[in-house]
Amino acid sequence: MNPERQNSPTPSVMSFRSSMHSERLFREVAGRTLNTRNDLYMLPVDDEEQDRQDIEHRALYLVLDGLYAAPDLVAKAMAPRQNRPPAVFDIGTGSGIWAMDMAREFPHAEVVGIDLAPPTLHSEGIPNNCRFEVDDANLDLSHYADCFNVVHMRSVAQGIRNYKDTIHRVAQTMRSGGVLLLSSGAYSFFDENRQPLPVVGEGQPGWTACQALLTKVYELGRNGADLDAPSQWDKWLEASPFYTNVGAEDIYVPIGPWSPNLDMRCQRIAQLTQIDAGKVFPAFRPILTLGGMEPATADRWIA
Repeated sequence: MNPERQNSPTPSVMSFRSSMHSERLFREVAGRTLNTRNDLYMLPVDDEEQDRQDIEHRALYLVLDGLYAAPDLVAKAMAPRQNRPPAVFDIGTGSGIWAMDMAREFPHAEVVGIDLAPPTLHSEGIPNNCRFEVDDANLDLSHYADCFNVVHMRSVAQGIRNYKDTIHRVAQTMRSGGVLLLSSGAYSFFDENRQPLPVVGEGQPGWTACQALLTKVYELGRNGADLDAPSQWDKWLEASPFYTNVGAEDIYVPIGPWSPNLDMRCQRIAQLTQIDAGKVFPAFRPILTLGGMEPATADRWIA
């Protein structure tokens, strides 16, 4: 199916309002579909992965009690205007669910989601004020200069070469008074006392497959990607001349309803993150395979 091209700020990006498949956008690795535009990002872009991202989105919605942190700042940035409508930029849109939910919450706004591959969508499910483009945030963003009031980047570090530079380039896409929203998961699991699970060799006391998998993916992903960036975000933003009013928060999320002390909301979050974790481990198979891990070892750890 040929992509349906929409008006785009630059002829070098493709805009989609319907599901499509193209050999030049996808490649198969270890039984999963990856993008062809960015060799750093090794998570799949197939329907199975996008279903997982939708589950993760539902969990994070409950964690944040909405689509975003700093609701007062976002509400101010997204207030209706007479001269031009507010606009939202979702970098690394994945399944597109966050962008579409923002378009529904702010029907007076324009929402643009970009990613290395188009989300698998049916055109009738996309709000009229939302569109998706294939683009790489590592590249020049000047074609989006002064376009957006809110910019959102969730779980994109694995595909970013220089996050500090990207944050500075993202600033040029924002209008005065705009809000930048960043979020990322840690490459570690924590115990009930919020201490990292031990990183030890297989067979040693305290070894767990889940921690071993995250550690291995972290080690492999650091070969080019800026995976340590989230721990530096607040420092970079505070030092930048483009950003003010910087805030940061670490949120611990239960995986599985293992504690009887969880309230109903946290139990639902725990159930969703348990499903999410169960789906993300198989999604690691391509990066483990390309990183040289024996397939039998990868399959055993994932199982």
